[in-house]
Amino acid sequence: MIKNGKYYVLNGGVAASGRTDNFNTDKNTISISEGGNSCGFVLFNTEKFWSGGHCYTLQNLKQNINNQYLFHYLKFHEKQIMSLRVGSGLPNIQKSELEKFEVLLPSEDIQNKIANIMSNITSYEDVVKKELLNLDKLKLALLQKMFI
Repeated sequence: MIKNGKYYVLNGGVAASGRTDNFNTDKNTISISEGGNSCGFVLFNTEKFWSGGHCYTLQNLKQNINNQYLFHYLKFHEKQIMSLRVGSGLPNIQKSELEKFEVLLPSEDIQNKIANIMSNITSYEDVVKKELLNLDKLKLALLQKMFI
């Protein structure tokens, strides 16, 4: 890992653990944390990244699977995925158990409609979060002016 690498390193967990100038996983890939307290955390990676040893990635999906649908399905069932963990010191999810996790796959048309709806909701949610952050900054600035 290097300080200002072009790509983030995802090695389990919910956030990048560093940066590097190499990647081994393409953008628009679903990852599932394999080990640690956050094992089972589902993430949709919109950038190329380095997938470390404590991170499962779902790649080379069949053509009839919309990866946005699959992400939202898995994210909705994240608690069930997290319940697959074993061990207490450093919990992890075994690949063999994850492979047994059943996914409901409706027709491609239905998958596409669900993916579009969920993506629109997520985009709207991002806009609202940014607006709330800006309002918090404005509130802080006004309070500082009031009490100076």
